[in-house]
Amino acid sequence: MRIFIFIIWLILGLVYFWLWDRGVDKCCNDNGALVEATTTINNETKSIKPLQKPDVPISFYWEKAQIIKGGNFKAYKDSIIATLKDGRILEITGFFHEKEINNSGMDNLGLARAMEIRKLFPEIPDERIRLYGKKSDKKIEDRKSAFTASGINSAVNNANVKEIDNSALIYFPYNSTKKLNNPKIDSYLDDVAKRVIKTGEKISLTGHTDSFGPDDANMVLGLKRANILKDILIAKGVPEKNIIVKSKGEKSPVAPNDTPANRSKNRRVELKILK
Repeated sequence: MRIFIFIIWLILGLVYFWLWDRGVDKCCNDNGALVEATTTINNETKSIKPLQKPDVPISFYWEKAQIIKGGNFKAYKDSIIATLKDGRILEITGFFHEKEINNSGMDNLGLARAMEIRKLFPEIPDERIRLYGKKSDKKIEDRKSAFTASGINSAVNNANVKEIDNSALIYFPYNSTKKLNNPKIDSYLDDVAKRVIKTGEKISLTGHTDSFGPDDANMVLGLKRANILKDILIAKGVPEKNIIVKSKGEKSPVAPNDTPANRSKNRRVELKILK
């Protein structure tokens, strides 16, 4: 009798697992993308929240800026930090889709995602990070699935100073008031300081920003950037009365704010020597 009952339970168990395997979709499609799993119980299909794949360190849900971290995120982060040598900077790009509703408060959802990723790297100072938001043309068939919407890489720090006659353009990283440590910038400011101390000429510093963020906040940000250079010049011996500081915020771009490269040109302070 016991053997008979055991056999009945064994058959029922096998039937249950066979039905479960047919009723539940796998976590990933043929391309490795996460898909929403479903199971059928009493002829009713119910959704199961997809699990994060262990080989996807960072992903997002549709119209969300919150990060989904994979199990291998720590190793992924360590590998990225290991590439930041010789003054290289971290570039974080968040992607967004044209049909996504943006409730983040940022200009686009991609930039909001990039800013969330930036929080995962608190040990890296702002002057060594650049954030970008970029529209993606990749199709998302299942909007309930987690998907990759970011790119992270290290890049050569090419922030520089562009000299034009008695003026110069000094560039800043995204959302930062700290000029990047760059020997050419320091050398140029040394030369400016020595010159105006000797001649008594005045220096005009005008801060500029890209178009991300509110107008009034960008006006303040541009002024802070100009004041950073003012403080450096004063420390080099230039009298404060010889320095004029102002901001134009995002009002006077030198390039369209449509690409990361163009936006980096707008994050600047214009230094002019007034005779």
